[in-house]
Amino acid sequence: MKVMWTTIQVTWFVLVLVVPAVAGEVYTWTDADGNIHITDRPPKDSSQVDSVIRYSNPARPAAPPDPVPLPDSVDMQQTQQLNKQLKRLKERKTQIEKIIKENQASIAAAEKDAAYYRKRSGSYARRNEKSIERQLVVLNNNLNTYQSDLRYVEEDIAESENRLETIELKMQRKGGESPASTTAK
Repeated sequence: MKVMWTTIQVTWFVLVLVVPAVAGEVYTWTDADGNIHITDRPPKDSSQVDSVIRYSNPARPAAPPDPVPLPDSVDMQQTQQLNKQLKRLKERKTQIEKIIKENQASIAAAEKDAAYYRKRSGSYARRNEKSIERQLVVLNNNLNTYQSDLRYVEEDIAESENRLETIELKMQRKGGESPASTTAK
């Protein structure tokens, strides 16, 4: 009895420590083609959402407030941050495009293998064909997920570029030097 009580106490203690360790939402939905999507971003049509899984963030100690920067330095800091973000997004886009090409090549090879076994007879050929068809389902689901991620990254790139243009125009109106010309030096 004492061991069980200790186990229960330890379990609750671990749960209290672990539960608040993460934060966010995971959305799942099925598109018009019947493809299942699992992402951290909701679809544009919220009526498509099948489920939302929520999880919470750990409490972080409050950081000391930053000194209030001058208006021009704020624009320059935002520009630098946006340029870094844009660089990371473009690198991610390149990675996703590479993964998509590899996935498409794997799908083509699997389809070729499946066609080969369809022409054969016997239980060995049927087993291999079924196995390849299961692999094709997984590969196609992965491809859909990566293509969805690519669309989101492309949207984020466009948004960051628009924000950069807005800051640059604002700085030009103030008579300041454009961020693009200062970063190019």
